[in-house]
Amino acid sequence: MFITEKELVNVLKTNYVSICHWDTNKFNTQISEEVDLGFGVADLVISKLCHQRKKTSVSLGYFDVMVYRIVETKKKISFEALKDITKTNSTAINRSLNKLIQESYIDKCDTFIKLNRIYKGVSLSNIAIEAKLKNWRRALHQAFKYKWFAEKSFVVLDSQNSQPAIKNIGEFKKLNVGLAEIATDGRLSIHYKPQKESPINPAMWMLLNETLRKDVFR
Repeated sequence: MFITEKELVNVLKTNYVSICHWDTNKFNTQISEEVDLGFGVADLVISKLCHQRKKTSVSLGYFDVMVYRIVETKKKISFEALKDITKTNSTAINRSLNKLIQESYIDKCDTFIKLNRIYKGVSLSNIAIEAKLKNWRRALHQAFKYKWFAEKSFVVLDSQNSQPAIKNIGEFKKLNVGLAEIATDGRLSIHYKPQKESPINPAMWMLLNETLRKDVFR
């Protein structure tokens, strides 16, 4: 039995391969700890990285992503309309526009902003993990939130306390959240493998990729 969740996470970091739906020998795999995108802190995010990854000098924050998503949706929008939608001052908007122009995501023509190219992340797929010693209901609730930015989400429990969750595996299937247990010796058993789904919120997926980009090129 694990004493702390940190111990569980440390063991999981070296025994995660069976959770991945890709060949970790063929694809570079990034493991990020304590990822906080505003939906709670994911204990681990396991990412399948693109073979070719573009290094940039610009890091996009939440507002930058929001501006990009507006332009991407509208295809073409006036500065005043953008200002009206974001309810933000011109200085902040221009700061974000300059970042997006620098990365060639958008073009500015007179008073209009147009989409130039679609955002490409550094990851091909992401699996978010909520690790808990025994509170499976709380873990399931939290893991479901991670589906906003990850293609798959898992709950991993201490194998000594996993039976209540296994008896309620229908709850995991209903929400399409994976369930696994891990022992102190590293043995990982998967009880439900979720189906891969597109992240609920593309903006949150972008923020995750910006976080990954900083880690990959650190």
